[in-house]
Amino acid sequence: MKGQHSCILEMKEGINHIFIKVISGKLRLNHGCFTPDGGTWLSAPTGGRKAHYILEEPNEYKIVIDIQKSFGRLDRIDIVNVRFFHSAIFQYEIVSERGV
Repeated sequence: MKGQHSCILEMKEGINHIFIKVISGKLRLNHGCFTPDGGTWLSAPTGGRKAHYILEEPNEYKIVIDIQKSFGRLDRIDIVNVRFFHSAIFQYEIVSERGV
């Protein structure tokens, strides 16, 4: 992530496995639920689902996320480079349990 602060990952409804390899930098993965107040995805997920994950170099992570709908909109997953003046390099793969 050079020249940008964050990116949104395309997810499918249901259980998703996110495999992330952080090559350099420090990232935060955010899981947000839609709220009609302002039309944003800033609400924390409910039901014991985790809202934030800190990802640091040189590690590999497997994160299991349950994507649901709030007010008719799918949850949103974004990855943020927490070191604004330094590049972050990572690779990822998303595998949906539905296989759709």
